[in-house]
Amino acid sequence: MSQGRLFEIVYLLLEKGKLSAPELAERFEVSVRTIYRDVDALSSAGVPIYAIPGRKGGVALMDHYVLSRAALSKEEQSQLLTALRSLSGTLGSDSEETLSKLSGLFHRQEPHWLEVDLSHWGGKGRDQLTFDLLRDAILSHKVITFTYAGSYGGPTARSVLPAKLVFKGQAWYLQGLCLDKQNYRTFKLSRIRDLTVTERTLSTPLSPPSIDGEAPPSCPTVRLILRCSPALAYRVYDEFEPEQVTALPDGSFRVEAEFPEDNWVYGYLLSFGPLAEVLEPERVRASLGELARQILFRCENPDIGCQGMGAIMGTSYSKEDATMTKENTAFCQSCSMPLTDDLRGSETDGSKSKHYCKYCYDKGKFTGDMTMEQMIDFCAPLMAKASPGMTEADAREQMGKFFPQLLRWRRSEG
Repeated sequence: MSQGRLFEIVYLLLEKGKLSAPELAERFEVSVRTIYRDVDALSSAGVPIYAIPGRKGGVALMDHYVLSRAALSKEEQSQLLTALRSLSGTLGSDSEETLSKLSGLFHRQEPHWLEVDLSHWGGKGRDQLTFDLLRDAILSHKVITFTYAGSYGGPTARSVLPAKLVFKGQAWYLQGLCLDKQNYRTFKLSRIRDLTVTERTLSTPLSPPSIDGEAPPSCPTVRLILRCSPALAYRVYDEFEPEQVTALPDGSFRVEAEFPEDNWVYGYLLSFGPLAEVLEPERVRASLGELARQILFRCENPDIGCQGMGAIMGTSYSKEDATMTKENTAFCQSCSMPLTDDLRGSETDGSKSKHYCKYCYDKGKFTGDMTMEQMIDFCAPLMAKASPGMTEADAREQMGKFFPQLLRWRRSEG
């Protein structure tokens, strides 16, 4: 008779409540007769186990039975205490009380050698409140609402049935069923604001996909080769796998990694400042350089008015004749298109317009009588086509944020 099998039968019944003798026999690859002998042996040892005859019968434990500490080895007791200690940073003060009770039950006082705190520096109070709200919402199947800053445009209101919290890489994520999209979505916790747990409950069974497999097929990836200064060693080690990094003789690093080719990647590359260089592919290198020039131009000309940098970030400037510089580049103050000399519209005297492209403005007049919303409807498909991973809805939402700042539409509002 296997002592290990006896203990595992008790564990299973504590977890499942009741199992049939054939189910137990199949699991342990023994006969049903052997299972009944095991039941007798457990009963003789003082475990309140019993068998229920009949078609709907089975093997079960008496209600409120608690497994004795003797059922756990000293090593298992230590592992349990260590696991609970590692979770104390996310479970709050309740975990300390549980640790104290278990230590007393096991007559063990484990050294406090491990502490895990996954909150931001200086943000423990806020993060703990967020964890508590989300944990309660997940366990009670309550719908939550919040404002979320996605990759495109400004914040949007979301309504979600939360499924689980995931720590991945260097950040916490929430996976849940987005009630607006009727599909699973992953939200980065640092981008969530105004979190509210509603009283609305849904009993929908939740089974979110693996967070690793959630990259949308509509978002292509690009393999980048970067050269990083020795001063970036801390970020290279933090953000890339060892097999992606090659240390060069001069102390710099060569990094080869796959990235989603969307607006985010340009912001990420810019975060390295002048300490990282894109070696390949050339089109990303050119686009990043163009974006840097646009940022310089924007800083030197704060009255430009257009915040539509996302349009440039999503556009690949791979043409050889794309010679926009800070001296000759602006934005059309009607459609936000990058404005070069050959694209400028004309005034009544034939001079070139300072503010508008030739498609929007000719001979001192706008070429079309339209509202800002109609202009957005026209431009959104073009922006989406030029921006990998962006949908027309994303483009329309982003344009709705920055078009009101363009000169044409500011004037019409006045």
